[in-house]
Amino acid sequence: MNKKIIFSGGGTGGHIFPAINLMKHFFDKEYKVILVTDNRGNNFIKNYSEFKSYILRTGTPTNKNLFKKFFSYFLIFYSIVRSILILKKERPNLIFGFGGYVSFPISFVSRFFNLPLVIYENNMVLGRTNKYLSSFSKKILLAKKITKNFPEKYKSKTYEVGSILNKNIINSSSFKGKNDKRKFSILVLGGSQGAEIFGRVIPTVVKMIKDAGYEIEINQQCTIGQKNSLIDFYKKNNIKNYVFEFDKNILKLILPSNIAITRCGASTTAELVHTFTPFIAVPLPNSIDNHQYLNAKYYENKGCCWLLEQNNFNTKNLFNLIMETMKNENKLENIRENMKKNYNKNVYSNIENEIKEFIQT
Repeated sequence: MNKKIIFSGGGTGGHIFPAINLMKHFFDKEYKVILVTDNRGNNFIKNYSEFKSYILRTGTPTNKNLFKKFFSYFLIFYSIVRSILILKKERPNLIFGFGGYVSFPISFVSRFFNLPLVIYENNMVLGRTNKYLSSFSKKILLAKKITKNFPEKYKSKTYEVGSILNKNIINSSSFKGKNDKRKFSILVLGGSQGAEIFGRVIPTVVKMIKDAGYEIEINQQCTIGQKNSLIDFYKKNNIKNYVFEFDKNILKLILPSNIAITRCGASTTAELVHTFTPFIAVPLPNSIDNHQYLNAKYYENKGCCWLLEQNNFNTKNLFNLIMETMKNENKLENIRENMKKNYNKNVYSNIENEIKEFIQT
């Protein structure tokens, strides 16, 4: 009989993409894998016909609107009932939670079936759902050691395993050589939800760099409403570009890039570190528990990026920072060397070692 794992997570790409990467790993090892997610997560998994999925709705219980808050609790209760039926039907060996409110119902119900629960935290601060689930999870696996507001009582069951990235990124050999100082390729990543301010500030800066005599190429993720205007702007100014809302094969865009400008989701920043791509970190200012700022600050302290907060993200500051970067190859080399010290290729074997006691039981 094949071993079976139910993975749960949703809300943002930061919860979904690590889950999908780990599902692919265990599927290749002939495990049965199932994803419990929300509508957004299900959209990301549509291309994986080999994966079975269940969709739950939970809403946002922290919503300040009383009606929406009450409705969210109703959805959670309904999803708990559905989770009981899912577990009765599927009888998995293990529940693996990745955070997001949708991961709560089936992770919570697992305790009544005496099923082991393992949770994974990708960010530098324990997410709200994971924080609650920590009390009855068997193990808490971390991408990086959390120092911010981590409950002391859970440290004995906490293990640092690394960032769960696409294996093509982990295995890529992409240490970048010296730049042609008159040519520069910039990658802009706005996270799975895009970044509206990037679409307003960056095109002007790219034109300023071109007008200063540099050959510039831009690959830019954007919101749906900005795509056509960005393409028109770059075409009008004869700037080589690729503008996209989402690209499944992000590695092909990362590898040729000299530098990235990015939001600070844990997976995105880890991908840039693993491919030795220096980046300007612009954390989302209203991210839950300020996790994007903490992610960015972690890598800034490690010498892997520049931190530029959104209130300082304007054409003048960005232009000056990029120009300084383009002219200082030694600084770029130092950042790449620092990145080599801060990536972990063993995440999949680390996770296998941590969960094998539950799978073999």
